[in-house]
Amino acid sequence: MSDEENQREEIEEDLNKNDKKGKKNKKLTKKQRKEEEKKKKEEEKKKRKEEKKKKEEEDKKEGEDKNEKEDKNEKEDQKDDEEKEKDKNNDGNKDENKKEENQENNKDDKVNENKEKKDNDVDDKNDEEEFIIDTSTKNINNETGVRKVNKDEIKTEEEEEKENEDNNNKDENQNNDSIYKIIKKLKKARKGSICQELFIKEDECNYIIDKSYEIFKKEESLLKIQAPLYICGDIHGQYYDLLRVFDILKYPPQSTFLFLGDYVDRGKQSLECLLLLLCLKIQYPDKIFLLRGNHECEALNKMYGFFDECKRRLSIKCFKKITNLFNMMPISALINENILCMHGGLSKDLQNIEQINKILRPTDIPDEGLLCDLLWSDPNEALTEDFGINERNISVTFSKDYVKNFVEKNNLDLICRAHQVVEEGFEFFADMKLVTIFTAPNYMGEFDNNGGILEVGEDLLCKFHVLRPNFERSGKRRKITQLIN
Repeated sequence: MSDEENQREEIEEDLNKNDKKGKKNKKLTKKQRKEEEKKKKEEEKKKRKEEKKKKEEEDKKEGEDKNEKEDKNEKEDQKDDEEKEKDKNNDGNKDENKKEENQENNKDDKVNENKEKKDNDVDDKNDEEEFIIDTSTKNINNETGVRKVNKDEIKTEEEEEKENEDNNNKDENQNNDSIYKIIKKLKKARKGSICQELFIKEDECNYIIDKSYEIFKKEESLLKIQAPLYICGDIHGQYYDLLRVFDILKYPPQSTFLFLGDYVDRGKQSLECLLLLLCLKIQYPDKIFLLRGNHECEALNKMYGFFDECKRRLSIKCFKKITNLFNMMPISALINENILCMHGGLSKDLQNIEQINKILRPTDIPDEGLLCDLLWSDPNEALTEDFGINERNISVTFSKDYVKNFVEKNNLDLICRAHQVVEEGFEFFADMKLVTIFTAPNYMGEFDNNGGILEVGEDLLCKFHVLRPNFERSGKRRKITQLIN
């Protein structure tokens, strides 16, 4: 048993020795790997350095070759210059000899030239093509460097102008079509006795505002208009009643209209009122005229509802564009040099009607002065002096006597204004030298007033159309039947 144990011990010792050797061998292999990796990296670095040196040498050779070529070219150019100088000298000698020969031949050449001119004139008539220099590379004759162009391809200035006019007319027709569609859409807002609030796209609104601004910019502060036409006062967002006016008196271009301002605020559909009138202005600029009222102003719009309506239905940006448009609107109108129209009334600062044209636009409405009074002042029957204090806490009131004197001084027959609610829709002042017109019936749903429209005929005879209020707006609407001469 002892021998067997000894053998086992010997075997175990051998196994342990082998294990230790294996571990040493593993350690050696790791070191060898690291050394091999280092050697590889060094070899790669050497290769890179050698490649760089080769490139540098090649670049040097190329530079030397270029220098040699440049030197050769310079030498060749010098030789060419020397040869040219020699040729010039030889040509000079030859020219002297030829002069004498040319003098003798000139006589014969003149005869031949006259014949050639006659032949060329005949050829020009028969030619159907012309030649022009063209910078493009297409259809160029390599020998002449000239492109052949048919006469049909050459456009005259008149043809180009016609093309431009046609293109402009196409654009205008497209714009008119889009405006016509918007007008049609706005007319459909009324269903029976109710006007629905329309969905208005902001892009459409911006387009209408921009086009209207261009038109107002071209017009003067004092418009000069010819009769016949209809004059309308305040509308104040009462869209249903605005449509009634057009239904009875007919839309432009069948009828001509002058509106005296206050299209927005207080009513529920100020946007529809304003956009319909602006669209008609764009479509028929000589058949509808729009003056500025005191409510075409940012400050009042924020107090009386139009700002809130724009914010709810469009955006604040769109409202700002509309206020810029209001600032550009005309201020007053003169019909046939006899009837002066404005929204408010007369001013201390207005001595001559042409002063109105000196008001610069665009402008906001100031707290005092000529523009403020033209949009804010009121007549006052009890006033004994020319001007007095206004209950509105802005602008002034003016007397009967001042109106009569102003009309005589400026050779007028009538002053036509709006701005105040009057029971019958119209009201005279100063022995019928001034008339107030208010077109919105049943104003704000609180007043029992009629709406008035003044018709001015060609002979300047005036009629008043009275628009009765429809309180219930159910069943048939009352027609405009009452005419007062």
